[in-house]
Amino acid sequence: MENLFFYIAAMLAIVSASSVILQRKVMYSVLSLIVTLLSVAWMYAMLSAPFLAVVQVILYAGAIMVLFLFVVMMLKYEKTETFRFRPGLLWCLGLVAAIAFLIEIVLPLNMTESLAPAATALAPGFGSIKSLGSILYTQYLLPIELTGILLLVAVVGVALLSGVKKE
Repeated sequence: MENLFFYIAAMLAIVSASSVILQRKVMYSVLSLIVTLLSVAWMYAMLSAPFLAVVQVILYAGAIMVLFLFVVMMLKYEKTETFRFRPGLLWCLGLVAAIAFLIEIVLPLNMTESLAPAATALAPGFGSIKSLGSILYTQYLLPIELTGILLLVAVVGVALLSGVKKE
C-alpha cells in the first residue's frame, strides 16, 4: 500500500512538471509548479525524511512560489510575439528523450543480482535535523562555507548593480 502512495505521488509530480512546460498561460504554469513541489514533499515524507518535506513545503512551495506569483502578477505577462516551432522536430526530440528514459529505467531492471547494489537498512536517525546538521557541518563544512561566500558575493553584486546609495 505504501508503494502505491509513492507511485501516485511520483506520477503526480511527473504530470504536474510536464504541465509546467506545456501550459500556455504563465499563471497556470506557476500553479502547476506548486503542485510539483508539494508532490515532491509528499515523496520526501514517504522516504522518512520529515525535515526535508517540511522545508520543501515551507521554503519552496510557500515562500519562493509566492514570490514567483507576485512577479508574474506584477509583470502582467502578455504574449507579444508568437514563437514558431516545428512540430516534427519537437516530436523527434521528445521521442529520443522518451527512449533514453526508458533505457535508463529498463536497463537496471535487467541487471544480474551480482551487479545490483545490495539494499541496506537506514540509519536510526535518517532524515532528522540532528543527522542532517551533523553531516553538513562535519563532512561537508567546506562546501557550506563556500556556498555562504558565494551568496554574500551575490548579495553585494545585486546591491552594486541596483544602485543602492549609502546614506
